[in-house]
Amino acid sequence: MSVSSPEFKYESMLDEYPDTAIIFGESAHNQLNGFLIKEQVNSALVFAGGSRSGSLNKAVPTLFTLFSSTDFEVPSYMNIPPEPTVADICAMRDVIAKEQPDIIVAVGGGSVMDAAKAACLSVESGMDVTELFGVSRASQKAPGKKFKRIICVPTTAGTGSEVTPYANIVDPETRVKKLIVEPQIIPEYAFVNPHFGLTMPRELTLTTALDALVHCVESELNIRAENAHPSAAAWGIQGIRLISAALPAALEKPENELARQYLSAAATLGGMCIKNRPTSLPHLCSFSFYGQVPHGLAVAALLPPFWNYYLGDDAVREATMKMAGIFSKIPEKTPEQVVASCAAFIASCGGPARLSDLKCPREILAKTARDALLNPVKLQTSPRPLDPSGASDILLKILEKAW
Repeated sequence: MSVSSPEFKYESMLDEYPDTAIIFGESAHNQLNGFLIKEQVNSALVFAGGSRSGSLNKAVPTLFTLFSSTDFEVPSYMNIPPEPTVADICAMRDVIAKEQPDIIVAVGGGSVMDAAKAACLSVESGMDVTELFGVSRASQKAPGKKFKRIICVPTTAGTGSEVTPYANIVDPETRVKKLIVEPQIIPEYAFVNPHFGLTMPRELTLTTALDALVHCVESELNIRAENAHPSAAAWGIQGIRLISAALPAALEKPENELARQYLSAAATLGGMCIKNRPTSLPHLCSFSFYGQVPHGLAVAALLPPFWNYYLGDDAVREATMKMAGIFSKIPEKTPEQVVASCAAFIASCGGPARLSDLKCPREILAKTARDALLNPVKLQTSPRPLDPSGASDILLKILEKAW
């Protein structure tokens, strides 16, 4: 891989995103001090994850060293779990209410950033987190009100949560991840330092990169998205190229700085993509696998079967062919071959080749098909729309075939 290769240029694409100021590079976190001065910040609160992503042993100490030059204390709330629940958000909300910070900084992977966005929104809107599940619930309750937005410092390269309007939170009552969609929780700033990813273990590198890959592919296939940024399709293609080049290299040599740089850029591009052209059935169905397998493995296993289902639509077939030659040295001649090449790439990196590779009980398939009905909008807006009245049977057939 070569930084000078035009095929992998992405810097200008990050600058195109209108919703979050993205500061990218090895010294990105150093610019946080400039932000604090510019915004006349007098208090801050840090939310962080555990050592799984390396945020505790590298990113957090680095940031607190920067904060030490300020004249105010920076309280923190650590060890946010990989699958934050409603109870976790309530605890974080209480901390925000107590500290009343000028800014909230989320340091960690997607779970930390999602949780911080949800907790901040709960405080700003005065709504319980369970009332926020759905689309723009807070904005609908308080039209015209401007909510405070958080600052993100990602330490993994997967969800792209640092630039999205989404927060996935586990609802213990239904034992399913539920989604908050709220434009006003798109982070105000994202300080993306690829070096923070150097401490990620191999499995986390794989699962987060596969999540980013599926984000980019699903975005490319979402041909019916309305009001998408005109560059969203180009962002997705570039993200896919970056991951296909960098993931094998990062798995082979974890300290490969260029590979980490590409994966970080691809993850942020993926987040930019799904804000404009959202994910569909693979991500929707993956929510039923929470707590049993890593999210990135679940969506990677679910992508090929649903992609093949989407190929029943001619426009999806055309969009698929724009990815020809990315996963294979010889460009594929049919959309089916592109899907097969993507599936082979996932498996070659150590990802699942079939749903049964996830080692879940087969009964999860029926549950997944039923759970999907909880989000009829996602069914009807997929690249090949499904009528909720018959969706469960169709989904189960697709899942059974992919087992």
